[in-house]
Amino acid sequence: MNLCWSLFKRFFIGMLIGSFLYVVTGVYINNSSYNISDRLIFLFASGLIGLLSVIFKSEKIGIVWEFIIHGVLSYIIVVALNLVITPYFDFWNPKIFTTFTFEFLVIYVIICTSSIVTFHRSTKEINDEITKRKQKMNQKNN
Repeated sequence: MNLCWSLFKRFFIGMLIGSFLYVVTGVYINNSSYNISDRLIFLFASGLIGLLSVIFKSEKIGIVWEFIIHGVLSYIIVVALNLVITPYFDFWNPKIFTTFTFEFLVIYVIICTSSIVTFHRSTKEINDEITKRKQKMNQKNN
């Protein structure tokens, strides 16, 4: 049951991040051509990318490899998403391929950077709290 709940949370968080990106990019791009089924496919793909975050639970590989694996698999999902939603998407055109890949990398780096900063901030807060508790325990014992 814990595994199912964990996977559901990861899927949902992926959908939230995907929804945010959809809204942000919708400000710059006319999304009126997308119907409701395209938007649902987009949310589902975002959820799948969220499920990929289970890679970061592995302690057998380093964080750099985790980001590389997650990034490559996310890229594949995003390419597939674009090919499904926009069949006329000429992904193999060198200019489109380069632009698409560059935009993906920029977005991926921004999301990963914010995730790393959030993780380090929360880890620092937890460590500071543990240190304070240890100091209080030492003061009481003395």
